Amino acid sequence: MEDYKEKIKELFLRYYRNIGEEEEKTYLSTKRILEMVGGVIPSKPISEHDIYECMTDMGFYQELEIIYGQVCIFKGDEEKGIPAEYDRVEVDRVFKWVVFEKKNGV
Repeated sequence: MEDYKEKIKELFLRYYRNIGEEEEKTYLSTKRILEMVGGVIPSKPISEHDIYECMTDMGFYQELEIIYGQVCIFKGDEEKGIPAEYDRVEVDRVFKWVVFEKKNGV
């Protein structure tokens, strides 16, 4: 099991880091990270608990991600050439790991 955790850390740190510029910031859930490593690590011996432990060991932290969607507030009028109008509204809030993608593996 420990070998798998070390491999997960090695793979993840090849493409992501725990500090960076705001514009490089992205969010990943524990489940999504498990899915990402699932292509090379057998799924049975690892779980979301192992991913949580790996992320914590590597110094990553969690943050609340606010997810937005668009809601139509005016359907518009195709015949008159008036476009529809949309508002950006909050649709969900989820705590996720904050990761910064490395550019070209650097």
